[in-house]
Parts: sequence; C-alpha cells; structure tokens
Amino acid sequence: MHLPQAAVLALSMLGPLTLVPSPSAAAARDGIAPVADTYVVTESPGSTYGSATKLAASNWSTPWHSQAYLRFSVPAPPAGRSIASARLELLYQKTTQQASVTELHAVADNTWPESMTYTDRPALGPVVATVTLPEAGATSLSFDVSGTVRTAGTYSFAMTNPTAQSATVVHSREAGDLGPRLVVTYTQQAQPTLCGASFIQEGSETYQQALAREDALFGGLKAVRVFYGGLPQSWPGKLDAGGRPMVISFKASPRDIIAGTHDAAMRAWFRGAPAGQDIYWTFYHEPEDNIAKGEFSAADYRAAWQHLTALSREAANPRLRATLILMGWTVDPASGRDWRDYYPGRGALDVLAWDIYNYDSKAAKGEYLDAGFLLDASLAVNRAEGLPYGVAELGSHIAAGDDGTGRAAWLSRMTAHLSDNDALWALYFDIDWSSGDYRLRDPDGRAVWTAFCA
Repeated sequence: MHLPQAAVLALSMLGPLTLVPSPSAAAARDGIAPVADTYVVTESPGSTYGSATKLAASNWSTPWHSQAYLRFSVPAPPAGRSIASARLELLYQKTTQQASVTELHAVADNTWPESMTYTDRPALGPVVATVTLPEAGATSLSFDVSGTVRTAGTYSFAMTNPTAQSATVVHSREAGDLGPRLVVTYTQQAQPTLCGASFIQEGSETYQQALAREDALFGGLKAVRVFYGGLPQSWPGKLDAGGRPMVISFKASPRDIIAGTHDAAMRAWFRGAPAGQDIYWTFYHEPEDNIAKGEFSAADYRAAWQHLTALSREAANPRLRATLILMGWTVDPASGRDWRDYYPGRGALDVLAWDIYNYDSKAAKGEYLDAGFLLDASLAVNRAEGLPYGVAELGSHIAAGDDGTGRAAWLSRMTAHLSDNDALWALYFDIDWSSGDYRLRDPDGRAVWTAFCA
C-alpha cells in the first residue's frame, strides 16, 4: 500500500492505525497538512496574510485582534476501517505572552482562499474544542476534533483567542514540517457483523421487558433498535441496553427542525448521550414514502439532517453516529427513485444504513430473493460514498408453501453476505406488522438468528 507522506499510516497489530507526529519538531512530521491556512486582522480589514509563516489569534488592547483559519482534506479511511479520533496539532512560534485559553471553531464554508481579508472572511461556527495552556512557555497545543472529523471530506476551522492581552502564535503550513497537522486515528480492522433486532412491545410489556424477551429468544442480542414516533425521550429513554450499540430513530417536522424549534431539546439529548456506548441516531428513517405523499419535501429533509448533525457534533462525542436509514427498495431501478434525493451529503453522515426485505410479492409466490440482488446495489452506494454500512431492518414473511426451512436458509445467505461485506450490524425486524408477521418464531428461523448472534 503506497500512501502520500501527508497520510503515512503507522500499523499496529495491537491497536488502531494512527498518524503519529514525531516528537522532534525539527524532524518530518507525519499527519495531514492543511491545504490552506491564513489569519485575518480586525484592525486591518483589507490586508492578507496567507503567505506568512505564522498563524495568529491575538487579543491586544493596542488594539490588534486576529483570528486564524485552517482547512484540511481528509482522505477515505483504509478499507474496513473508520475514523476513531482526530486531533489538530500545532507548534508555537511565539512562547511568550501566550493565551491561557484558545478556542477552535467549526467553519462551514470551505471555499475561502488564503488571499482572503478580514472583510471577506467566512463566518465562524460553534466552538468545537478548547485548549488551556498547560504551562508558560509550552511549545505545542492540541485540539481534540474527534467529534467533528468523522468521515472523509473537507474541514475548515478558525482559531480564536478569548484571553485579553495575549496571543496564540503558531507555525503555518508555509513553515514546512513545523506547520499544523491533523492527526487521524483509525479503528482496527472491521469487527464481525453484530446481530440485533427491531422489536416493539407486545401486550402489557414495557420496552425493557420486550428487550428481555428478545434476548431470551436469541441468546442475547449484540445491538438494539429503538423507535420513537416523535422526539427521543431523555436518557436512558425507553430502555437500558446495557452498553450495547443502539440504533435509535425519531421523528419531527423537517421544517420545525430547520427553524430551530427543537434545538434546545436536541442539544440536551445529544449532550446527555452516554460517552461509552455507540449511539447510531437517525432522523425520520425511511422518508421516501412520506416525501412521495407530500408530507414534506426532499430538500427540507436534507436540510433538517444537516441541521441536526451540526447540533450533534457540538456535543463532541465520537460515539454519536449520524445514521441515515433508507429503503433497500429505493436502489432497485423498479422503484423509480433516486437515493440521492434523500441524501444530506457525506459530510453530514457517519453511517448509511438500509432496511432490506424479501419483497412481499415474492414471498406470496413462495420465493426468496437472492442475497446479492437485495444487498449489492446498496453496498455499492456505501462504497462509493466511503461510509460504513448497516441493515437496520432485515426481514421476510415465511413464503407461501414454506415450512420455515426456506426462510432459515435465506437468512443464512443474507447474514453471510453481510458479514463478508463488513456490515456493522444486521437487525432483524422481529415484529408482527400490519403487512404480515415477520417474527422468527419457527424453530429453524430462530435457530439461524441465535447462531448468528452467538
């Protein structure tokens, strides 16, 4: 594997892949160098500093106030891996009168040139990381941007200084090996596909009791699906999954989301999410039919997604993973749909997942569709977009004339295909729904899913 110097990977059999900076500032520093950086000065609104060998975030009463901008292009992770963490490493050029606190903002606009001035600078987004000076004369500072840098793409940041009578002055990319580096750590090689289930309460059960029932049926689920008909409940919500990954979907009017009506509630929900548990959250799973009926527009849906992802990333919790869930039917040419209509862009997502079913019309004829037919088109979309793959709902009725052994064999083929393609998880739709009973209550189907979970 040949990689450019800016993205040299250190391989470890015992840990994740990491871009590790050299301890010597004079030596070559591994990591991703910025594709652009500069700073602008409030009191000199028409001046440019893109060719300077420094970046300055100053806060002087003379007056002299400046803020620095950096932009990085993050490549796709190695095959079978995803971004686990990221940090922005900077080396001080000036080690006196240093700011005690330096802030890093997200910047949504990625089109700014190094020749920009204070007058035409892009707007600052929310603060995504803060660094406190560890000691006077420190030679480096590091911002944890794991909550922002989640996938391949372009990322812009602005460094500001709220500390009066001080300056954070660091080397720019024009200083060569002394310049900024985005250090990205990747997960280890893909883990086995996790089994799970979509389920609802039956009879007088609580949601927690429903989970206990599913665990008993299949020997213990490895991932859990939770549905909310509106906004999600405050943590722990409907159930305690015991630290297992959770795939949680909720709903609201896209226009209300865009208008900020639910910002306070969603900020609190994102902030309250457990830091030690993978939370795959999704806004309005399977929106295709709702949009086709005119309940809301595709444009509003995409914009709502982008708004919610921005709120999520303010929480700076890398275990919060924005997960779009679409119908597998959408990538079948017979649907007449285009998955891009519902896609808010790779930068707004951490995972792209699908609901995959053996078509009811086929089951009525006693048929089970081939695993490749049902999965390969959506797998190709994920590969093209560089996003991890999951199946949030997987299911089929027992086909006409089948005693359950045929569905069990189909499930085995489906899970094998998903495992071979490094799916994160496959969650069986274990529900007696209005369109039919998908539950695995026959001995063969139950045995296959139990074996998959084991």
